[in-house]
Amino acid sequence: MSYPSYLEYFSSSIENVSTASFKIAPTSNNAVSSHQQITFQLPQNTLLDFRKLRMQFQVTATGTFTRLPAHASAYFNRISVEVGGQTISSFENANVLDEILRNNLQIEVDPVNEHSTVQRTNDPFSAAAITAAETYDTDDDKAFFSIDLGTLARSIQPSIVAMMMLPQVSIVLHLAENAICASPFDIDTLANFKKVATAQGTYSIVNHNLIAECYDVQDGSLLPMYQQTMQDQGYLELTYENWTSFSDVFNQVTRFSSSSQSVNKLVATFRRGDATAPLDGVGGGAYNAKNGAVPVQGFNNELIASAANVGFQAGALGQPETQGAVYQTAFFTGTAPIKAASLENGIPKAATLEPMINFSVNSVKMPSYNCKASHWYDATKSGWGVSRTKSNSLGEWLQNRYSICQRLDLPDSKQLRVMSGLNLKASNANLILEVTGNSSAASTVDNVLVYVANSSILRVGIGKQIQILS
Repeated sequence: MSYPSYLEYFSSSIENVSTASFKIAPTSNNAVSSHQQITFQLPQNTLLDFRKLRMQFQVTATGTFTRLPAHASAYFNRISVEVGGQTISSFENANVLDEILRNNLQIEVDPVNEHSTVQRTNDPFSAAAITAAETYDTDDDKAFFSIDLGTLARSIQPSIVAMMMLPQVSIVLHLAENAICASPFDIDTLANFKKVATAQGTYSIVNHNLIAECYDVQDGSLLPMYQQTMQDQGYLELTYENWTSFSDVFNQVTRFSSSSQSVNKLVATFRRGDATAPLDGVGGGAYNAKNGAVPVQGFNNELIASAANVGFQAGALGQPETQGAVYQTAFFTGTAPIKAASLENGIPKAATLEPMINFSVNSVKMPSYNCKASHWYDATKSGWGVSRTKSNSLGEWLQNRYSICQRLDLPDSKQLRVMSGLNLKASNANLILEVTGNSSAASTVDNVLVYVANSSILRVGIGKQIQILS
């Protein structure tokens, strides 16, 4: 068999490797709902592959036509990782960051166990009824959804962790608010699918468990290798990408701070604070109110069951792969912070100047020029290191999947375990996101979420003592 890359150097002396998968029950098996939490204790005395950790669960919903969000990670506002009672990774709105990552990195979603779309009608093979709320059969502890355990589990290096060297590790998943679900009035027409119900739909998570893949080296060579490393340098070292988040009303300037030794990225997204496009036709108004389903700009959303609406939507994109209807929940709809008066069909009017938006770090503007809202598309692709995003048109990106990214580290530095981001030298730097031009066209009531990514190091010393450097 082949070994993980960080063990290949020692592969000539490692023999009798075995693997096993375990199902780990939570500390409480009760059904959990909005704003509650799920806790798992990870196994000790084993080698644990963090990137293969999966939480399996089911979701039930209330509300006549409640529709679940497009991604299974949407239910978890925060995923906290605690080592020996000390939190090493935890930030709010982790589910919105997951949406940003999927939109920009084009992370493929498995529709079987991750629920990749907001569905107008339920899947008759797995849901209780075609037209009722999206509630799945919970008999026999079935599991239809699964997720990984967030940004730390994806980025930790080495990914196979010697748990016997660490104190008790706990994973705590904090559930998001009910507004992550869409609450349509009905599904018989497009207007009713967008129209809001009289009450917010709710969700609950049941039958949840954790699947862990563990390794064991039975020839006794691995543990002495770890112990010798600790004696030589005093500690073992794990690196991972840590995120912090800030939420504010974007009144054209938002201030936040960081003191990290390696700031890798600055990321921001905006969500409507009132009933402005694309939330002007879905009932409730703000992103966190009860709303119907939000149609994604440029898709053929008129193709629904009603005979009166069968046919192609005027203005829909011409590519064959974009002809189907696509919807979002308002909670995850990222929209450029532009006033309604400056918009036409969700994008800036030809005769209207669009706002310019920039980050700044200790008064140094990034980018170094005043960057228009639409010009951030190329800068964001460069920030994520991609050639394209999930969006199929400028209108879709500006209205439904808008986020911006400023990169501060070298490409591929994470794979090389090199800390190359902006070193703030442990001083609390003044970071700003602001409108730098054409402010009359910028909205003043939208919610802004700012995320800061930095490289962190977890050092484990003799006696299971831990130290965090970030």
